[in-house]
Amino acid sequence: MSLEQIYTSGTRMIGNRSVLLSGFILTLLLTTTGFAEDYDKGHGGDGFRETAMNYENRAKKYEEKGFSDIAYIYTRMAEIKRHAGNLADQGRWDDIDWSEYEELDEKLTKIYESMKHKK
Repeated sequence: MSLEQIYTSGTRMIGNRSVLLSGFILTLLLTTTGFAEDYDKGHGGDGFRETAMNYENRAKKYEEKGFSDIAYIYTRMAEIKRHAGNLADQGRWDDIDWSEYEELDEKLTKIYESMKHKK
């Protein structure tokens, strides 16, 4: 039996059940997507907390090197990320305010640029 014969015989055997099977697959996909969304709502802040830990490590390194201004910025950015993580865990994504974070990021960029020009 050729592949074409197997395919056409399978299609005939399924008949109207293919519509039912398609509906089942669609339902299954939507259900698993719902689980993924619920998981994201409960653990959405994990990435923020990971970034906060990285910022705290950077802050410590810059403090040890005598760059307290950079250390302060990284410390504050870590605090903002942790707060965002807590809000994300609660599903309160719209309550996250990034305005101070963006200002600090701009300051940090300017400091790094000025350090490059001094070399």
